[in-house]
Amino acid sequence: MRLPWATRSVPVSRHDGVRALCRVAALTAAGMTTGDALASSSCLRARGGSDACLARLAAGVRRGLSLSTAMAAPGLPFSEAEIAVVRAGESGGATARTLTLLAERVERESEGRRRIASALTYPCILMVGALASLSFLSIVVLPSFTSLYAGQGAQLPATTRALLAFGNAAGRYGLSVATAAALAVAAAKVARARSVRWRRLLARAAVELPLLRSLLAPGAMHASCGLLALLFEAGCEAEEALALAARASVNAVIAERLAHCLRLLRRGLALSRAWTSAGLDRSGDATILLEIAEATGNYAEAFSKLGLLEGRAADEALARVCRWAEPISVIVMACAVGGGVLALYQPMLGSASLLLGGS
Repeated sequence: MRLPWATRSVPVSRHDGVRALCRVAALTAAGMTTGDALASSSCLRARGGSDACLARLAAGVRRGLSLSTAMAAPGLPFSEAEIAVVRAGESGGATARTLTLLAERVERESEGRRRIASALTYPCILMVGALASLSFLSIVVLPSFTSLYAGQGAQLPATTRALLAFGNAAGRYGLSVATAAALAVAAAKVARARSVRWRRLLARAAVELPLLRSLLAPGAMHASCGLLALLFEAGCEAEEALALAARASVNAVIAERLAHCLRLLRRGLALSRAWTSAGLDRSGDATILLEIAEATGNYAEAFSKLGLLEGRAADEALARVCRWAEPISVIVMACAVGGGVLALYQPMLGSASLLLGGS
């Protein structure tokens, strides 16, 4: 008899889903059937720690479901567009090729997120270290050294007074500020998940604000163009590909523009004109590439090139942020440490002078 908690579907993380998809793609590309690849992967995983994603996909295929239908099971981290890509590959008899392309796409997506996280980790560590060192000096160290100096009626140095004021403010309001910040972040996440208006406001800020537009918009367009290239490569028609890309877009404004492009396409406009009229041609090269695609029929290559252009723009924006973030964080850390040392040693030297009979 199975217990109720043992039969519940536990959600699978995106990371585990990507790993499972890449493994199945590698095995099918080597010549194995989808069922054999899933069975082999799930057995190998079970020896060293069971992979829930592979196990669920293998169980669905054993029950007679197609891989795309098994990927749509509750709790699995695959989007509607990714499932449609696999379904198109199954209907066209190119499941192995489609899985390879999809695995490459999701792997690039994961690699991009890791690259952004690793690029911003060092500046964040320096900022946190500067704040922690200032807090420790101002709350723990300085009060014990300045008591003798202040007891003589002499005025403390300006750097010491500033650091003590920072410590008093941190001790009095630090917990309240940290709690309020954590609640604000949690409320923003809940609002982003539940409020369409709030999600649209954040998406519009990412696309239209000057400071964010060059950093966030190319990444969102890179993901949408890459998905469109994959959908066309899998055999989807233009209307189906645009509809799926609009539903899968992480940015609500770009999703609306893709949906507008789809409406213009259904009214009879060429895809190149519809794409430009919907405000999707950020680089200025989309019109030429899509006109060539309309002449040759190779939309997959056109959107792949557009994705490369947007990806290059996203990498350049990230490099610019890192070029500014790293020296700024180093300067902040140096100022924090230098100011803390100065604020610490000035009252110590003054106290020693008083003990020796100086003024």
